[in-house]
Amino acid sequence: MRGAAGRVRDRWNTFWFRPEPTSTIAVVRIVFGAVATLWTLSQAPDLLAFYGPTGVLATAPPLGTGSWSVLAVSDRAPVLIALWAATLLGAVGVMVGFRTRLATILLLVGVVSFERRNPEILNAGDVLLRNLAFYLLFAPAGEALSVDRRRRARDRFWEFPLAAPWALRLMQIQLSVVYFTTLWEKLQGDLWRDGSAVSYALRVHDIHRFPTPEFVTGSVVLTELLTFGTLLLEMGLAVLVWNRGLRPWVLGGGVLLHLSIGFSIMVGFFTMLMLTTYLTFVPPETARDLVLSARRRWHGRRTRRRSRSPAGGGRR
Repeated sequence: MRGAAGRVRDRWNTFWFRPEPTSTIAVVRIVFGAVATLWTLSQAPDLLAFYGPTGVLATAPPLGTGSWSVLAVSDRAPVLIALWAATLLGAVGVMVGFRTRLATILLLVGVVSFERRNPEILNAGDVLLRNLAFYLLFAPAGEALSVDRRRRARDRFWEFPLAAPWALRLMQIQLSVVYFTTLWEKLQGDLWRDGSAVSYALRVHDIHRFPTPEFVTGSVVLTELLTFGTLLLEMGLAVLVWNRGLRPWVLGGGVLLHLSIGFSIMVGFFTMLMLTTYLTFVPPETARDLVLSARRRWHGRRTRRRSRSPAGGGRR
């Protein structure tokens, strides 16, 4: 019994706390920061309409116990613009890794404040953005491939210090939770159980980027295959993603699923943020090798361009 308990404890500690290279979390930070920057920029055209006192929701909904929002103090135009600017600075700071923890706080405060000012315009992508920003706050996100790293150890910029991965594990668990809850909610409805849900989704024209061919929406066989196939894939992504052998296959299927959804239906930033979460499952060694390989190719191209220029002695 003690031996079994010891093995469980060792596996638990290994999963959460055994130090590993920070290459994966660095790549996740960069991609997440880029998506958060785009999300913040997308708010600018409708900032006052979505969140101002003269907009679509003149009065903010009451905050629950323990909830907070900067816009609960004031949602006048100067405050909105200042909060938007701070959120943008935070998103860019996360992307480049400048004062990474402070930048993450700015981003998180901005996202939470905007979402609580007008929850009626939210979708799953906005919620995932908030959750990932929260997890990133506790991660060693600025330890590699960042301005912070360059300032601390310029000569070791391309190294990836070891750190406990527990915050990265929370992001991975978040992926499973998303698929578990999505699957559970879908199974509560008749349309998913009878195989017709995808047919209805593909016929809501006002949210489509491109019209779906009639032979797809009108085919019982195709729509049932798409509906039940989606449910099976989401179950696989919730459970089988933790199996190392099956992980590339289920994640590959998930990439195809989300790219097809993002291509055909306007789902905001949900597709980009889900694919960002997929990156948390990239092994640190693989992430490190990909980064260093990209660096070598970049330097090789620069060297070739210099050698071909007149100043480098190349032919005219």
